[in-house]
Amino acid sequence: MKSKAHAAGTIVNALALGYGSAFGLNMVTEVKLSVEDDLKRCILIENGVERKNRIVDQVLSRFGIKGVVEVKSEIPKGSGLGSSSAFMNALLLSIYKYLGRRLLAHEILRLNAKLSLELEISYTGAFDDASASLLGGIVVSNNKEMKLISWEFRKADAIVLIPRWRRGKILLEEIRKDTELVEKAIKCAIDGDYRSAMMLNSMHYCRRIGYPTEVVEKVKDLDCFCGLSGNGPTFVAFGNKETLKEVEEIWSGYGSIVRTELVATPSDEIVITSELYGNSRSS
Repeated sequence: MKSKAHAAGTIVNALALGYGSAFGLNMVTEVKLSVEDDLKRCILIENGVERKNRIVDQVLSRFGIKGVVEVKSEIPKGSGLGSSSAFMNALLLSIYKYLGRRLLAHEILRLNAKLSLELEISYTGAFDDASASLLGGIVVSNNKEMKLISWEFRKADAIVLIPRWRRGKILLEEIRKDTELVEKAIKCAIDGDYRSAMMLNSMHYCRRIGYPTEVVEKVKDLDCFCGLSGNGPTFVAFGNKETLKEVEEIWSGYGSIVRTELVATPSDEIVITSELYGNSRSS
């Protein structure tokens, strides 16, 4: 069984308040599941290399399955682009297909978030990243309740800055104090003002984790949406191609650039029901 899911770029990081916003990026993780019940343990083959992996073992065992999981991914690990959420989405999709289950979006996304918490992959369950990865488009979510507040599609080119510096240390106490900027950011995201939301979010998290704010400050007057992605170290920007050329010229001094685009369709033939939402609607 084969499935795929996409990377997720950040509008508002949910770590501070439990509310997040993210968008699907066209960087793909593909999973192929081959069920083999006579195996002593599950096997993970990642980009052609066999590895031991407790996550694969525990997720498959939850469904009473043993097998070989082959993964090919364009998403760099530990980059702030939702690589774990994308992998879990693709794995769960493959399992559901093998078992003949309906691909209910709310069920897959909540299981993704719950497993991420149980297996200590994520601090919040990353329901926002998982949703953007599976659904595509731009989402705003209540990660505590594991429900969407809003979901919309938007076509745009995008770039990712992979900087020369490493990921900063995540100190939850530091991140969760003086959260006024994040509170404003999530209000902006709910109102659809993603540009302001990304800037406010970046100012808070860059200062708390230790990344240079100049990365976003240097491009803030350009006609684009830009900011820190996840807990970093990557930064993302989306908008029209001409403006992104200017952003790329500025950002290229900080590291390497990946050109991509927003994802405007779900990653599979999933089923959407009202169970996916709180007091909200898709558009």
